[in-house]
Amino acid sequence: MQKVTTKAIAKVAAVATSLAMAMSVVGALPVHAASLTQSQVQSILSLLSSFGADSATIANVQAALTGQPSTSGSTSGSTSGSSMSSCSFTMDLHTGSTGSDVTCLQKALMAAGYNIPALTAGGSYGYFGTETKTAVMAWQKAAGVSPASGYFGPISRAHWNLGGGSTGGTTTGGSTGGTTVTGNGLKVSLSPTSPNGSVLVQGQGIGDLGDFVFSNPTSAPINVTGLTFNRIGVSNDSTMTNVYLYNSGTRITDSAGVSSGQFSWTDSNGLFTVPAGGTYTVSVRSDIAQSTSGQQIGVSLVSVSSTGTLDSSVSFPINSGYQTISAANLATVQYGSNITPSSTTISPQNDFPVWQDTISVSTNPVKLSSMRFTNLGSIDGSYLTNLRLYVDGTQVGSAIPSMSNTQTVTFDLSSNPVLLSTQSHTIKVLANITGGASRTIQFSVQRTSDAMFVDNQLNQPVTPQNSTGGTAGSMNAGTITINSVSGSTGVSVSRDAGSPTQQVAVGATNVDWADFDMLASGENVKVSDLYVYANTSVHHGGLNNGKIMVNGVQVGSTKAIGEG
Repeated sequence: MQKVTTKAIAKVAAVATSLAMAMSVVGALPVHAASLTQSQVQSILSLLSSFGADSATIANVQAALTGQPSTSGSTSGSTSGSSMSSCSFTMDLHTGSTGSDVTCLQKALMAAGYNIPALTAGGSYGYFGTETKTAVMAWQKAAGVSPASGYFGPISRAHWNLGGGSTGGTTTGGSTGGTTVTGNGLKVSLSPTSPNGSVLVQGQGIGDLGDFVFSNPTSAPINVTGLTFNRIGVSNDSTMTNVYLYNSGTRITDSAGVSSGQFSWTDSNGLFTVPAGGTYTVSVRSDIAQSTSGQQIGVSLVSVSSTGTLDSSVSFPINSGYQTISAANLATVQYGSNITPSSTTISPQNDFPVWQDTISVSTNPVKLSSMRFTNLGSIDGSYLTNLRLYVDGTQVGSAIPSMSNTQTVTFDLSSNPVLLSTQSHTIKVLANITGGASRTIQFSVQRTSDAMFVDNQLNQPVTPQNSTGGTAGSMNAGTITINSVSGSTGVSVSRDAGSPTQQVAVGATNVDWADFDMLASGENVKVSDLYVYANTSVHHGGLNNGKIMVNGVQVGSTKAIGEG
């Protein structure tokens, strides 16, 4: 006896064979922690950069200041494993990139065992080709960077600059692919990829002011329950109109206000969790007010509260670099006036567009880096599954299995953002609705900070507008009410969109004849009897070895077609 649940659609196929799917499990690379105060190290590195020092020189100085081996004098393929943490990347790297950043990346990959055949054969370093991309993809899979696309962007840099050979301390995850974090308590430092000397634009959205790394050497997770920051630099409190914490492309807090130069977040349940033996990076991002050109702004972390003790090496304040605000013509991203679907009533079904809008991009192209959607309806989030984001009819990023327990779903594309040209683009979210009779669904982009569109020329996020040109508020679809399924069984049956329609050759074996979707609403339903008949002009004796497969698994015995 088989069960059809309300939380999954069972696909029933009259077939002779089933398919199997596999998933790979990835780990993470080791982690280093700097031995000096990050603000001191950053100041020295910034001074070197201002005098035009190349990235290799900066990398070696950084290695010396943080107690790591220098890469000076190393030859092709002989760079030590710990030099992985001394590469100081200044830009995204991808196919076609050249320069010292690429050279450092290639040498560290080779030293870590990620072979690049052309370089092994004596080729020249410094060009990012297809073989380097393959090596980067292999490293990303091992480091747990998703998607492992071979694009070496902000997420990869954040993982990489914390990577390197083991320096002792607590190790978790085994001898390979594990995470090494040293210390006697929760460590906090400025991220090597934290912006310093970047140029923000007045009127922009969610500008990155500082990135901070939390490292946990203990054997138990640590919840960070409170963070307090000071505003630093030649700026005003009103310059920062809304301040948020992000983890990569995902917003993890609501906005904080700045008062007397200070802002903070607290949550007794934890703002975020630093895994045992692992790290967690947060970015302080703020909307930048208009008419602020010429100001300099940064942030200073002055206190941390958590469920664990702080490492003895942690010293406050931990200062970010200073970012300068300029005046420039940012790209414009404008939502449409007709977000769909409209309010309606539907039955549970697959591939339903729960949010769709046509946005307009002007002035400069933008990169879509992330979008977060909130369900304002009453349906249990477990009934919304297989959520996918589409741009102009093409899926972008990975499918999300289900809504979070906060009724939100975030599509983080920051490692491989989608370029949107200066024209109109259709963005939609599809979901499988598997139950929730009499409940409602209403998807919304709640805040301007929930959609990160980055100006492709100025490399800064923009503040999206509504259809009339004002700052976008909640961009809501209509309210969808879920019907109950009629009939005594409580199960709806429909032909699957992928059910075969092609011709079948005489004598063919393992033929998939038809696929059907069965969906239960309300309570789970047990199916005790299932009958499938052939509607054909071929004599039933010509159709043999009939099988019923449910989600790829045969149920019941093999029978001749027509026996039921």
